[in-house]
Amino acid sequence: MNKIEKKIIAIGGVGVTPESDKSLDRFILDQLNNLKKNIGLLATAGKDDEEKISSYYKRFENTNSELSHFNLTSNVNGFSEWLLSKDLIYVGGGNTSFMLEIWKKNNLEEIFKIAYEKGIILSGVSAGAVCWFDWILSDSIGLGFKPLKGINLVKGSCTPHSSNVERINKFELDIKNNKLPEGIAIDDGVAVVLIDGKPTEVYSTINNHNAYFFDKNKKINLNEYIKNL
Repeated sequence: MNKIEKKIIAIGGVGVTPESDKSLDRFILDQLNNLKKNIGLLATAGKDDEEKISSYYKRFENTNSELSHFNLTSNVNGFSEWLLSKDLIYVGGGNTSFMLEIWKKNNLEEIFKIAYEKGIILSGVSAGAVCWFDWILSDSIGLGFKPLKGINLVKGSCTPHSSNVERINKFELDIKNNKLPEGIAIDDGVAVVLIDGKPTEVYSTINNHNAYFFDKNKKINLNEYIKNL
């Protein structure tokens, strides 16, 4: 019996052009081998704003995909059945703290874990990239960049938008000072593939944008880190 591959695709932030965004979308879809793709969209971090939901539909139109979304800010009934019927979940960006509060208040972490272990691909951008980790460096709590607890599918920590100098410096400092465990920083326009909790691939759509691994003693390009795994 083949081992189920548990896969997460974490995008640090949107690209700087529509072309880079389209390239990231294609990269996500290329992770699915089946011709017909059943994709679930979650916009909890965007407070299920209709305009944001519409933009997600537009991003994946004409991709031979079956698309649906679930509004978790108003109702969670039927979410488990909906989630477990998908090939891939795409979680949009927005307020990470707000999204995690909704998820945890309704005990959805276990449902996401079941989906993950079933082999459903979990993907997302910004808030939707980092939520899967043990810990997050986020500015969604207020008062600057602060550690925030994720839903514990991937060990370690993560921060998006690390092309922001203030953010990546704070991430490095918090890891050195034991406020965060070792982890990954992902620039805008960059996707990181994690299989069974380990990074396996970095895909960048913007020159000089990348992803990085940090522990207490070093910062290295994530591609170099992957080579040494």
